[in-house]
Amino acid sequence: MTRAPGMMDTQRIVVQRHRPLRIWLWRGAGVLALLLCLWAAFEAGRMRAGYSVAAAREEHRLRVELAGRLSETEGRLAALEMAKRVDTEAYKEVEKSLADLQTRLGEQTQELAFYRGIVNPNEAVAGMRVQRLQVLAGVGPRRFRLRIVLVQTARQDNLVTGTADLAVLGLRGGHELSLPLAKIGTASRTLAFSFRYFQQMEAEIELPADFVPRKVQIEVRPAKAPNAIKQSYPWKIETS
Repeated sequence: MTRAPGMMDTQRIVVQRHRPLRIWLWRGAGVLALLLCLWAAFEAGRMRAGYSVAAAREEHRLRVELAGRLSETEGRLAALEMAKRVDTEAYKEVEKSLADLQTRLGEQTQELAFYRGIVNPNEAVAGMRVQRLQVLAGVGPRRFRLRIVLVQTARQDNLVTGTADLAVLGLRGGHELSLPLAKIGTASRTLAFSFRYFQQMEAEIELPADFVPRKVQIEVRPAKAPNAIKQSYPWKIETS
């Protein structure tokens, strides 16, 4: 190129501005848009599969509520069970106390009748009589103790002597049978008494395994009385 005379020689300089922030912003926007697209695709897939965030939250809420109600119900059931157990124990205690009171009342009634027969001649038959007969459990499954109390009224100030005999009546093989003390007594063969007001005697017996006792018969023979005293008592095992 031929330059004209007298003209100055000039050069064009092009300056390009470098803007890295804008580049990174555009790149970030592109990455964000890609992530949004991926998330939207993921949610769309879950929706097509029947999954919903709202439904999941509602299900979680229902599960928490159900667990709370279940825990509350279990607590109520435990409290009701405890109350029922306490009521049952209280009922048993009341029933036991009532039975003890009835037993004590019966014993006191017997004691009262016993002492009335001794000290009050107006309420007793003159002479000697059998005041009480008890059947008590002994040592062993077929062993028993027979306890007899003999009394005479306060008017009778003389010493009374004599003997007493016992027999247990019952069934053996479907037949009635009477077992005297001489056959079933473990130690005593006869019972002798000597008292002024009252006397208690005991005899230990052992019954056969196939014998079913029904009642006890006692015969008291005072030494100076013409007639013997005979009485029968039902077989009933008592506590001492």
